[in-house]
Amino acid sequence: RFHRPVKGGGPERFKKFRALIEKEGGQILAFHGLVGPYDVMVLADYPSIRAAAKGAAAVGNLITAESTTLPALEPDDFLQLLKELNEE
Repeated sequence: RFHRPVKGGGPERFKKFRALIEKEGGQILAFHGLVGPYDVMVLADYPSIRAAAKGAAAVGNLITAESTTLPALEPDDFLQLLKELNEE
């Protein structure tokens, strides 16, 4: 349920948000405002899971938000992993 915009939000906060992601070697691939239980969805690419976790924590401190980090594998890597599991 919408109450009001976040105080101090907008373009300036997004610049800080982006800088925190880039500080950890990340790059924003997609950013969407949402209607529903979540406010935004960000798809970012990081060099490692550790960097992603650190970036998510830094962003959470900036905007006092809850985040969900979902590490993803490229299709070929994922299929190779499944193949290896089936061979065991």
